[in-house]
Amino acid sequence: MASHRAVYLDRSCSCYYYTADVPVIAGRHGVGVHSYADDTQLFLHTRVENSAATFTRLKICIDDVGKWMSANRLKLNTGKTQFTCLGTRQQLAKVDVSTLSANGSTVDLCNVICLGVTIDQELSFADHVRRLSGQCFYWLRQIRVIRRTLTTDTIKALVNARVVNRIDYCNVVLAGVHAIHLRQLQGVLNAAARLIFCRRKYDSISSTMRA
Repeated sequence: MASHRAVYLDRSCSCYYYTADVPVIAGRHGVGVHSYADDTQLFLHTRVENSAATFTRLKICIDDVGKWMSANRLKLNTGKTQFTCLGTRQQLAKVDVSTLSANGSTVDLCNVICLGVTIDQELSFADHVRRLSGQCFYWLRQIRVIRRTLTTDTIKALVNARVVNRIDYCNVVLAGVHAIHLRQLQGVLNAAARLIFCRRKYDSISSTMRA
């Protein structure tokens, strides 16, 4: 049976040095931890039929983390906390949880979480690609307005800085993504190439890009 992942995200800590004990506390409850800068992610992997017990274990773990933080003059900021479940559409439909009680507060289940990369519950990354494409086309339109006043080298630098770098950021998550989403990003790159080489909207750009 397909499984899902329960994720609890906390962004309240100032740096990892002050939260070095958090992985130790989580480990006592069998909860996994990822930390980067001021972000901490607690996660559990389970079968859908065990989800209720898993959420209870996660809640107890978070409460213990909250107690440790209070004892060390830190604050677990539930206002900046996000909670989600990951899995197939069929398995997610079997999870009857819309909130998570943690550290005296209630956190609503999120269908989409944005951490630089927009993560949806089914890991299709459709929302991520849609948002990313919109941002890139916005910058291409802005650059097109001033295209005639700039050299080709300057245009290339702007396109790389504002468009290509955005697509390259964390692009490893797009491995195995449905082709329909990748075609959207290819469309962005084609539009960028047409802008650089002064081609019209529907002109073929393949031969120029290979040259």
